[in-house]
Amino acid sequence: MKKVVTLALILAVGIAFTACGGQSMGGQVKGDTFVTEGWVTPDIFRVTSVGVPKPGLTNKIQRQGTAKEAALIMAEKRIIEKFVGARLEGAAGAADYASTGIAVAKEFSGVVKGGTIVRATYDKDDNCEIVYQIERKGLRSSVEGGATK
Repeated sequence: MKKVVTLALILAVGIAFTACGGQSMGGQVKGDTFVTEGWVTPDIFRVTSVGVPKPGLTNKIQRQGTAKEAALIMAEKRIIEKFVGARLEGAAGAADYASTGIAVAKEFSGVVKGGTIVRATYDKDDNCEIVYQIERKGLRSSVEGGATK
């Protein structure tokens, strides 16, 4: 039961942070734009997500570690959801949306799990915000075009 409550809390915080943000995310670093959400190139996709520390922990390192892990899990989940949504839109005539979504999740799970955290920041409560990036040659065309290997 505690795991369900913790997961629900993590999801609620993550949704609150991402829903309240505008679409034009990305700060200025020495005149260059740093993309935090969406397609950076046709081969690179990024998302931003937030994680909160596991309840009951008092050690700062452990709190930040669990928050970062929660943010990573949320980022992977968000990417799969975005890719499944894009593929379902492309397959509007598909008879079975559920099996299409499962197939897409399986197709991209390896590349999503193999992503990297390109930026991680913590607030005073040890909540963690990450920018997570996945990269694969021809990724965008695979996601939007429906091409499978």
